[in-house]
Amino acid sequence: MGSYFSFDGRLNRLKYFLILLIVNVVAYAIYFILGILLGTSGSETGATMATASGMVGFIVGILAAVVCAFAVVKRLHDIERPGAHFWLLLIPIYNIILALILLFKKGTAGKNKFGKDPLA
Repeated sequence: MGSYFSFDGRLNRLKYFLILLIVNVVAYAIYFILGILLGTSGSETGATMATASGMVGFIVGILAAVVCAFAVVKRLHDIERPGAHFWLLLIPIYNIILALILLFKKGTAGKNKFGKDPLA
């Protein structure tokens, strides 16, 4: 299997779930730590720190979303769907169904057009 930070290859259910779990736990831990460090200061310095914290939070959120996008596309490849189906996650209600499919549907056994079986 290739790198986790590419759209090539496939990703099985367990690795997909673990990547999403780890990315989200780390992102929320960073948000939590930033919140504790800043507190609720009303001073000018507190406002400046809040702005810096917001920027750091934004960057962490973008990075987490990119890593999750790589994982989703690789998981889609494992169930023989094109990576463009990633955009279907933007459709309300259908996104819930697709997310459940990505978590629970077994991948294609053996090699498919996106690569070798990640369980092989």
